[in-house]
Amino acid sequence: MNTQIRDPFTYLKNIVADTVHSCIRELDVNAAKICSKDLVRTFIEIPPREEFGDLALPIPRIYKICKLSDGRLIDCIIRRLSSLDLIKSCEKVSAYINMRVNEIAYGKLVSSLLRLLRDDYGFVRVSKPLRIVVEFVSANPIHPLHIGSGRNAALGNFIANILEAVGHIVERRYYIDDLGLQVAHLAYGYKLLGKPKPPKNMKVDHFLGIIYAATSILVEIKDLKEKAERAKAEGNYEEYSKIMAEISRLIADLQSLRDKGDYVSKLIDKLIDEVMKRDNPKAEINELMRKYELGDEDTSNLVKEVTSLVMEGIKETLKLIEVKMDVWDWESDLIRKGLVKKVLDQASRSPYFTIHKGAPALDFKELLKSNEIKDKLRIPRGLEIPPLILARSDGTTLYTTRDIAYTIKKFREFNADKVINVIAIEQTLAQAQLRLALYALGFKREAENLIHYAYEMVNLPGISMSSRRGRYVTIDDLIHNLKLRVLNLMKKRGSNVSEEVALKIARSAFKYMMLSTSPNKTITFDVEKALDINRNSAPYIQYTYARARSILNKYGKPIDWDNIDYSSLSIGLRRKLLMLIGKFPSVITYVANELHPEDLITYLNEVADTFNSWYDSESVLGEKNPKVRNAKLMLTYGVMIILKNSMKILGLDVLPRI
Repeated sequence: MNTQIRDPFTYLKNIVADTVHSCIRELDVNAAKICSKDLVRTFIEIPPREEFGDLALPIPRIYKICKLSDGRLIDCIIRRLSSLDLIKSCEKVSAYINMRVNEIAYGKLVSSLLRLLRDDYGFVRVSKPLRIVVEFVSANPIHPLHIGSGRNAALGNFIANILEAVGHIVERRYYIDDLGLQVAHLAYGYKLLGKPKPPKNMKVDHFLGIIYAATSILVEIKDLKEKAERAKAEGNYEEYSKIMAEISRLIADLQSLRDKGDYVSKLIDKLIDEVMKRDNPKAEINELMRKYELGDEDTSNLVKEVTSLVMEGIKETLKLIEVKMDVWDWESDLIRKGLVKKVLDQASRSPYFTIHKGAPALDFKELLKSNEIKDKLRIPRGLEIPPLILARSDGTTLYTTRDIAYTIKKFREFNADKVINVIAIEQTLAQAQLRLALYALGFKREAENLIHYAYEMVNLPGISMSSRRGRYVTIDDLIHNLKLRVLNLMKKRGSNVSEEVALKIARSAFKYMMLSTSPNKTITFDVEKALDINRNSAPYIQYTYARARSILNKYGKPIDWDNIDYSSLSIGLRRKLLMLIGKFPSVITYVANELHPEDLITYLNEVADTFNSWYDSESVLGEKNPKVRNAKLMLTYGVMIILKNSMKILGLDVLPRI
């Protein structure tokens, strides 16, 4: 076997493409130049139904693109494909040339790769590894991580894992956004309450999230009350009624926070007194934000103290779900080290610099006239892009301005070829402005290689979430509830598992749910589906892996790779499993290129379904014929390797038994 072959299915497609191209070249040299081998490879399809074969070639497409209509071409293709060792049969059906793989030759190829590569099967290393920064999670240090951040964490973890698996050099970074109004609200409330400690039964980030929400609600209530009084004085009773209704909703949210225990309730009562007796808490919060950005020592100590406490809790949560970071970047450091000032200075000298609404800004109108630039920067068609305001009237900067400095830092510190930002889809405009700003300031390579990996929201039935109002479901709480359900479900099945194993199943179920739906679709998190051990879930994949592993352990000996009856692989589900195992490396390569975790999960479920159906219908260890038994063991081994390697990429725990 050629030691360079690591992907049997792609190898098969390459041989087919080479054969088809040789026929085209024989008939028309010019057509062969138009239809390269690589182009021919893209013509090859997988038929929608198994009875149509394993591969198919659409004849009209070849004729159209290669500008050929010679019937001899089809005869040549069928004749030469039929003579290949890896092709069992080849025939023209309607507008297609359908091919069926030779199970004996293909089985030998797949078997030899499993034997040679073992745990490394599936991974085809890139010829030119890139240095890639993946920035993900990066939740504001004002409250615990909620399930929306959980989707971000699962996606970023998957991206980093699969890029590393195919040979890229990856750095994981978390951007701690400690500047801005949200952090100022938390620091303000924390200070008014005298820097309280959390109760013993509450994580510090959960506790500070309550203070943040309560402060935000109270400042808003005070502001709305003043507006209500003005509306009433002006006789605008319709406006007055609307404002009072909103105040009632805010009071209800505040009461929900007060219900989290006597200690918390007393603190909120104290916070009510403190906020309501102040003349202008909004102005005080804005001043706190301004002083922190300017580096005032007392303010800096206050903000760093409270945000560091939140980050302690966030780091605990990431450890709980087994998501690691290599670098933790504080946004305020960009200001302290002069990186943001440097960006502002460069912007002021840029031909795109303007004053917009009384503030310094970058205007992208000229850049956006070029479709070539828009395509290079992946600017969504139809997206209206206003000028990017760089600083407020009080001199404080906006987060996109700081993002410009941070992006340059990420590229330079890691000498990165590419930076991937895993950020919610709501930030599409800001991310587009960021790329345009980098391009406008001369950082063209960085702008072209900055990727916004967008994702949609996560919903839980019956819950309307708002972190500003303290309405959210934390990752900690969801994992805890999933763990309790796992313990209960296993007990009902007569299988007692440890708390540690239950946690591993729970966090795997959580990540699987976050990865099984396309990032551009909203997820409604269904706890029952997440823990369904019979289909389409992490427990189902974990169970199937444990089942395959158990079969091999019970066999207790190495597989006799030299004595396999490959002809036995032509039967039913054995054949389907062989074809699925052969496709694994090409699936990994595709998913690594496209970063679509849901496609890997769809493939995994098909492997698990096919294996379980096959194992339920015929025995592996009870097989009397030793060579057929070896063939079955080879399939079982292939399934085990595929499930294990895929779970590692997806961030799921690999459990020896479940």
